[in-house]
Amino acid sequence: MVGDRSSQPSMLMAFFLVVMMACLLLPLSAAQSDEMQEEQTLDGRVTGILIEPNTTYHKNWTIVEDAWVSFSISCNQCTAELSLDGTVHSTSTDLTVQAQSTGEVVLNVTSLETEHVSLSLVESIDENYSSVRPAPSQATESVTIESCTSENRCIDPSRNHLDGIVNGDFTSTGYLRGIIEQSNAEYIPLAVTDGDTLELQLRHAIHDLKISAYFQNSTSETLLESTVEAPTGLTTNADSDAMYVHVEEDGRILLKVESEVVNAAWVIKAIRYQQLIPTPLVEDQNNISIRGHHQTSSTLELTESQALNFLALVKPVELRIEQLSSGSWIMGDLIQLEAEVPITAYPLPNISAVRIHLHSSVHWVEVSIANFSDFGSGHEAPSVRPSTSAVDNSSWPDLPQVSSQLVGQLTLPIFDTADVYRLNITGWEDSRHMIQVTVEGSEIENLTVEFWSMEQSTWEVLETKTSVFRNGKIQLAMEVDPGTHFVRISLPVTTNFTGHSWGENVPSVEYFVSSAYTLTDEGYEPYFPPDEHAEKWGVRSRFILGVLFLAPVIYFAVSLSRQKKAAELFANKSEQLEWFRKQMDSGEVTPTQSRKNLIRALQSITLLDWDQASRAWGKANLEHRTTDAALAVWALDRRLATTEGSIPLMVGIHVIKGNWDLAALRFDAPEGKGWTVENVQPRFLHRGEEVFIDTMAEGNRTFVMVELTGTATAVDVELNGRVDGTATASRIPKTLAVEVFEEE
Repeated sequence: MVGDRSSQPSMLMAFFLVVMMACLLLPLSAAQSDEMQEEQTLDGRVTGILIEPNTTYHKNWTIVEDAWVSFSISCNQCTAELSLDGTVHSTSTDLTVQAQSTGEVVLNVTSLETEHVSLSLVESIDENYSSVRPAPSQATESVTIESCTSENRCIDPSRNHLDGIVNGDFTSTGYLRGIIEQSNAEYIPLAVTDGDTLELQLRHAIHDLKISAYFQNSTSETLLESTVEAPTGLTTNADSDAMYVHVEEDGRILLKVESEVVNAAWVIKAIRYQQLIPTPLVEDQNNISIRGHHQTSSTLELTESQALNFLALVKPVELRIEQLSSGSWIMGDLIQLEAEVPITAYPLPNISAVRIHLHSSVHWVEVSIANFSDFGSGHEAPSVRPSTSAVDNSSWPDLPQVSSQLVGQLTLPIFDTADVYRLNITGWEDSRHMIQVTVEGSEIENLTVEFWSMEQSTWEVLETKTSVFRNGKIQLAMEVDPGTHFVRISLPVTTNFTGHSWGENVPSVEYFVSSAYTLTDEGYEPYFPPDEHAEKWGVRSRFILGVLFLAPVIYFAVSLSRQKKAAELFANKSEQLEWFRKQMDSGEVTPTQSRKNLIRALQSITLLDWDQASRAWGKANLEHRTTDAALAVWALDRRLATTEGSIPLMVGIHVIKGNWDLAALRFDAPEGKGWTVENVQPRFLHRGEEVFIDTMAEGNRTFVMVELTGTATAVDVELNGRVDGTATASRIPKTLAVEVFEEE
């Protein structure tokens, strides 16, 4: 007995360990279950599940009493369990059940293998449609459905269909849903206005279903021919063919939904499209897409050398083209555009615009404009030359004297079997010019090239040359006088190329034209003596231009003379900086005026020699001379500074020997934070503690006024740069203390 009792704790410990391991594995298993299944959606609606073995797709929602749940699944080894009102319903295909009370619905889907499970789920069907068709005069409340305001948003040809797109699940306004409980047909009223088109498409039907429609106005009723039928229901996520109902007056559409099976659930996609207003004129002629329902019209500008390319996407459509030719609209024949089959429509002569009319239940047509003008001129080359020299020949495309290959074509769909080009030759009187024309291409064997040399006054043909295909090209040359001449490229025998109707899409003959030019006789240069007015105004113009050219010279001469006088006056004085200070002390001159006078003096004093200029300023605070340059620094009165708190000083530079380039003045702080140059007169580039003087020639004298800001107590002045290409630096050995400026 003792041994048995001692084994009980060990058994309890083992039991607890097993329980703990199970608790740890359960969350892991649940996590794996969440990771191994994935919802797949289309336009906001769940359409499938990617599921693996031992995982469960779980979904739950709330349902009200008497509402219905309907779903269908398609898979290999899956099972769906629906828990409702305490009952679990299991199926591998479809299920439709009614809730006996308000509560929660739980859907669990499992599979024995990794697979994609298609799912079509209607979470709640709670409707009360009438089973009695109302009379036309009977008032009923219409059901609100999706209204499409933009064709571009509602249809997308990249999906390989033009069915309307509804975002959201089966409970959104784009869907009607119901259930036929007693095998009695149900009627759904939908309000419509003149020009509306309704798109109806069955999206969910487990059992057989038929949809038909009536149009009612206030007095009468018409059964429409279009119907939607699913004799055996729909497979999961399959769609029926769309039914389009177009109305020509205000009223309502009554949808009749019927089935031979009791409790047949259904979902219908219903979209209302309002009639589009015809586009008055398409502004952007690039990437034109004409889309809509029933009938759509658009207007384009078009010339007689432009063709229209049409491509109907996904579905065929009827096309009519109305052309504005010579001021009158001419309606063309009906053209059937097959899906994904491009066609080209050619214009009538003298066309300026077209109206494109499309008719089908739903359509999306891509339209592009092709230019078939010759040489890219915007004109289709005429077939004959101008009859006289008085005829405006601007519509005949120009063939340059010298050109690389230019593209032309005989547009056979419009019976274009000859192109005439204009050749303008410029030159002096009695000059002669050799022109060679070459025509190449892959389909030019039947072409002929003619060259006409024209007499410019009488417009008679002086000489004609003709050439045909030979050695892979057509080539001919002719010597002509200056003026206008013509080249024609044509099909001499047109019988085999015109056995079709106007605008029929037959191949055109494309060719490439190039030209070469040689001046064989220069001729005589013409002389045109000037008339009396030209001579008179020529003299006046030369006089005016001479004065204008001399004005800058006179200005600089006067300016230099003034500077010389100012320099001579300045040389007779001394201690000018002291004189500026005394004037400011006395109040006779303001600091601003003194600063302006000092700046003008900086420019004038450069005309004096170095010693005269130094004496004129007064004794310098710092001086330094080397074999290459002399430097002098004067401390200025702080009132002469433009920046508050800055230290003004003047630096003079005299280049004694050599030529300086990349010259710069540097103001260094021996201790503390460095100096910053705030202002320089005359204006030189400056940055930080440096002023860039750049180039100074031998004998050059430069004076600059510099304003420094900083907290240092002294400043060192250094000149560096290159002298005759050799790097050079000249630093004043003495330091200028800030106290000097306080004394000034």
